Amino acid sequence: MIHNHKISTAKNSGFTLIEIMVAMAIMALIGVGAMKVLDTATKSSDSIRRDGDRLNDVLRAFMFISNDMQQLTVRQVRDEYGDSLAAMKSDLQASTPYIRLTRLGRRNPAQLPRSNLEHLIYTIEDKTLYRTSFSYTDGMPMDLALKRPVLESVLDMKINFFDGETWHDYWPLTEQSQDEISVLLPVAVKMKLVLADYGEIERLYALSELASDEGAR
Repeated sequence: MIHNHKISTAKNSGFTLIEIMVAMAIMALIGVGAMKVLDTATKSSDSIRRDGDRLNDVLRAFMFISNDMQQLTVRQVRDEYGDSLAAMKSDLQASTPYIRLTRLGRRNPAQLPRSNLEHLIYTIEDKTLYRTSFSYTDGMPMDLALKRPVLESVLDMKINFFDGETWHDYWPLTEQSQDEISVLLPVAVKMKLVLADYGEIERLYALSELASDEGAR
């Protein structure tokens, strides 16, 4: 009797096929759930990283613009054909909207015998904001300038200029290059970039203290 009881106990200590299948099904469900949680966490991490990178790109673009605006000078320049250009000039109605300006403080780490002026053009092309820099302020052809992308997914650029009394959507207020106003800067500039993801972002730059030609050469 004792021997038979031991045999019966040994037989009853194993798992049935149904129990094994149920355990496997539970483990499979747990595995699927864990994979979904991991996939969701990975996608969230990627999305947060992309959003962070995009925000850094936007902030860096406005930092470039702000630095250029803070270093503005009223010094007139000449284009590659020798025609005189105003210290600041814009055309937002052109097929390629742009704003031209000249700034002080051009970097010169090698201490080369050159001007500290830098002529710049900001344009919107193929939904990208570009910053074009000229090594020489006068007479340098466009194809020799350094053109760099500043910000992508830019749908439009809107700029307004304050003359002390009224806001205008163009500058200079007259095309007569010899007129005094063509060598003056506006009191303030309001720049608005329309981004595909963030919508409209606007910045206001006060220039009244910059409207002098001191330091330009």
